[in-house]
Amino acid sequence: MQALTESAKRLREAYPYSSNPVHSLSTFDAARPSLNPNFGQASQLVPPVMRNSYIISRLRPHVSDYVSTCMSYFPYFSCIPPPSNVSASAPSANANSASTIQTLHKDKFHPSETFLFLSAVTSQIVNQPPLSIGELAPMILPRLSEEWKTWVDKVDELVNVQARMFGSETVRSWERGLDELAECKAREISEVMRGIRDSWVTKVGWLIGRTLQQPMDEL
Repeated sequence: MQALTESAKRLREAYPYSSNPVHSLSTFDAARPSLNPNFGQASQLVPPVMRNSYIISRLRPHVSDYVSTCMSYFPYFSCIPPPSNVSASAPSANANSASTIQTLHKDKFHPSETFLFLSAVTSQIVNQPPLSIGELAPMILPRLSEEWKTWVDKVDELVNVQARMFGSETVRSWERGLDELAECKAREISEVMRGIRDSWVTKVGWLIGRTLQQPMDEL
């Protein structure tokens, strides 16, 4: 968690912040700083309007660092079978390492630890500026979505096939976390997480008396 937090922090700090998102400022507004209600406040000075391409160029090394950090830890929590299509003649060292780690952990699924990891990564992405999220999404969201879906399927198997039960507070914490991510401000993330949340409610929501139709019934 420390490594993920530090990498996410570096990415946030790489973004040239202002009191307003720079891409929302018009050239007219930027040219008339006296109309800015925050003008004169040193801690909230609005920098000159910058092209998105410039901002993205500053973000990319830190986006790559964050994605690389996440990918290096996924195998410790992943329930997805290791890929079988890695070239035997020239296998990637990283692929071999990830495959080995996943093989060692394939029978040691810890639902709460996996949930904490996946929710931490998802929340860190949500808390980035929009341009950063736009750069991160295509690089990490497919894998993150697959991991979430597999987590739901594994919990479903434990509960509905193996008859394993979890404490109500544990299940409630999953519910709260999934609801928050499903309703987050980042559209790219919320669209994915609504599907994950709804799937979880459909399969194991009965543990806390919740069904997918419940919110409509309450309305």
